[in-house]
Amino acid sequence: MVRSGNAERSEVQLSPRKDFPIAERPGYLLHKAGLVLVEDVEKALGAVGMRIRYFFVLAALSGGPELSQQDLSRLLNLDPTTVVTVIDEMERNQHVERRRNPADRRRYNLILTDSGRQALATADRIATEVESSFFGTLEEGEREALRGMLGRLLAGRWPASVCSD
Repeated sequence: MVRSGNAERSEVQLSPRKDFPIAERPGYLLHKAGLVLVEDVEKALGAVGMRIRYFFVLAALSGGPELSQQDLSRLLNLDPTTVVTVIDEMERNQHVERRRNPADRRRYNLILTDSGRQALATADRIATEVESSFFGTLEEGEREALRGMLGRLLAGRWPASVCSD
């Protein structure tokens, strides 16, 4: 163990099993790390009756311009029917309102309500706590480096509003 400030940090490097060579591949490790993190966040959000995709939609609606369901589907890479289901639930919970788009009466803009902003604040606090624990073995500089590397990997492969060069 290495002491860093008040926290202990493990320097243990796991070696892939010889009978499981795919575990040497960075893509596989990234995928597994993502699955573990999503599972941890999903479990923590479940304590307040929320799913991770609900949190993602709240977060997407909290910034920038008004979005439609189609915009959200593209932005979050979610199936359009999943987005409809989540938005219907959010509307029942009074976390979002659908308003006609004045430029295109066939489309609805999604507006986060005050209650939705409160739900987002709760979910964001929970996700931050889980992420802090998950990434706890990394120093802040390592976290920043990881964020930068992931951003470079996603640049050009994800909507510009999520990842920019």
